[in-house]
Amino acid sequence: MVTGGEAPALTSPSRSAGRVGAALLAVLALLAMAAPWIAPRPPDLQEDVAGARLLPPLTRAHALRTSSGIHLVTDLQRTPDGWSGRRLRAIEIVRDQDLPAPPEARLYLLGTDTLGRDLTSRLLFGLRHSAGVALFAVALAVLIAIAVGSAAALGGAAWDAVLMRGVDVLMSIPRLVLFLVCATLFPPSALLLVLVLGATTWTGLARIVRAGLQTLAGGSLRAAARAAGAAPLRVLARHLLPQLVPALAVGAALRFADTVLLESAISLLGLGAPPPAVSLGGIMASGRESLAGGWWLTALPGLLLAVLVLSLRSAATSLDRTLDPPSLA
Repeated sequence: MVTGGEAPALTSPSRSAGRVGAALLAVLALLAMAAPWIAPRPPDLQEDVAGARLLPPLTRAHALRTSSGIHLVTDLQRTPDGWSGRRLRAIEIVRDQDLPAPPEARLYLLGTDTLGRDLTSRLLFGLRHSAGVALFAVALAVLIAIAVGSAAALGGAAWDAVLMRGVDVLMSIPRLVLFLVCATLFPPSALLLVLVLGATTWTGLARIVRAGLQTLAGGSLRAAARAAGAAPLRVLARHLLPQLVPALAVGAALRFADTVLLESAISLLGLGAPPPAVSLGGIMASGRESLAGGWWLTALPGLLLAVLVLSLRSAATSLDRTLDPPSLA
């Protein structure tokens, strides 16, 4: 019971979770944008496929540049006439006269894949690719949703009925099935992913635009703008749509999370963008046959994908609560 003074501050676990989600999302966005500069090495670099295959996380190795190429070894030790290390589960000895340069240290923070490629670099570029495809797809979906929702809300009852029935038909078609059909007709590519995902993501956003414009169209704002001589498109672009930005932002963030998951699922099936593109789903697909000896190939991309999706959903929920707070009554 509060007897006087200031009211106690109300703490909301959802608000704290939203801040954590937004912070994680900002970190992941920075990592994705800075991937070309912070990646330890190129994502497709195969220095020594045999020697670097399926190295576990936190592996310290050394590269021995010999006349036959680079040999990656672990447990490097100095011998009287050269160097010895473990490669291909055997001890390899390289003499000093066969080694024109001293051994180069390598740290595989998150291990390597079945082709000896650095998993840290591949995860950074995979995050960049998957998030980039989802971002462009959602941007395309928002544009289509604005056009269709505006036409349905302001075009009259006939346009409204036709467009909304079309939206219902598209929403009844599974997005993954539609992409599989398109993948059989066209060669897989990042552009195909963006077009198909964007063309199947806009339906829910179009409903948000339609509902919001129908509410605003009968208000005094539209009437005042039309009385001032503003053209219908100007009224829509300058006065009505800006009021829908909060709702569209929340809806787009949730669609972004779903699109990232779907893009990863498509790449996991082997129907994503072909190499040299690197996707989180593609990395997980490369580790399906080596779960016993290379668990990190599926666990780490899956963990990164889960963190990305959860942070997106948490940030979107927090944004929704901030823009539309619950009543205190």
